[in-house]
Amino acid sequence: MRRTFFLTFEGIDGCGKSTQAERLKRALTERLLPVTHTFEPGGTALGRKLRTILVHDDLNLSLFSEVLLFAADRRQDIDEVINPALERGDIVIGERFADSSVAYQGVAGNVGQERVERLMDIVTSGLVPDLTLLLDVDPRISLARKTDLDRIEQRGPFLDAVRYAFLDMAARQPERWVVIDAARPEDDVFRDVLGAVLRRLE
Repeated sequence: MRRTFFLTFEGIDGCGKSTQAERLKRALTERLLPVTHTFEPGGTALGRKLRTILVHDDLNLSLFSEVLLFAADRRQDIDEVINPALERGDIVIGERFADSSVAYQGVAGNVGQERVERLMDIVTSGLVPDLTLLLDVDPRISLARKTDLDRIEQRGPFLDAVRYAFLDMAARQPERWVVIDAARPEDDVFRDVLGAVLRRLE
């Protein structure tokens, strides 16, 4: 099996990224594969401080300011977690990466898709996931799973635009993206997640 590998989970809030990422980490570890799991925002000490600002504080952040704060978190995650893990030969599982900024702020937030893509290319030094799993679900289903909505999740129709931005990116890059119906039971979703990952690793 291939060892050094960077895969990401994308999707709107409440689609099940954390649950599926944790299950995938356990499944790969049981196969004696080295795995590092990280997430945005909050995978580093800096990220945890930025997360408080991004999702909880009532600071009336502009969407462009959001892009820059997420970018700072992402770069720190790359330097502190992702690159060292890849250099060790680990499989890196990331919950969100540059595609989230493109979908949330670039497209849905009207900051500009190409503008955010250019910024993310600089921030990531061109690092692109080997595989991106899009857990696709209607926002009305995903938000019904959550009892305490954060500042971003409370935007309502905004998440419809985010969802379709992700689907558009997946359609344009089928060699990297796999779309998985996340409205189904957790076990069914995970079967597709594990299958997609193992096929690429092998």
